[in-house]
Amino acid sequence: MKQLFGKTIQVLSHAINLRAKRNAVITSNIANLDTPGYKSKDLPFERLMAKYLDGGRDGLPMRETNSRHLDKDGNMASSDMAASPARGPLGAYQTIPEADTDSKSSEIVESRERGTPNNVDLDKEMAKLAVNNLKYQATVQALIKEFELLKDAITEGGKT
Repeated sequence: MKQLFGKTIQVLSHAINLRAKRNAVITSNIANLDTPGYKSKDLPFERLMAKYLDGGRDGLPMRETNSRHLDKDGNMASSDMAASPARGPLGAYQTIPEADTDSKSSEIVESRERGTPNNVDLDKEMAKLAVNNLKYQATVQALIKEFELLKDAITEGGKT
């Protein structure tokens, strides 16, 4: 059975769903700012989107076409160049499944850092929330544009 809409609309819809779930996780962190022992959580959007785009396999297949490219861990691929340390905050997180969703690609990561009374940094959480909201709005605008293009194709197709 053919899909009614193209892959772009499916990808944008998935991105919007993940951004909304990440928003809920970040606001939960903010709500638990004063909860003793609470550990901040995050939803690794980029990793989940990469997994979705790869069809559920672990990571996107990568190929080095230039000796100056970075490898999948963020290190210089070529041995003649100094390797940079692995990047990303995911090394300090442990994966725990999200309980309130039926999506297989959803997961929340919990920080292992210790804090007193917890490890929630309000400034960092508010910044993450602002960035996530901006990216959510941009994705919604891209989806709206896709539907406008589809509408134009349908209405202009009938004119001669």
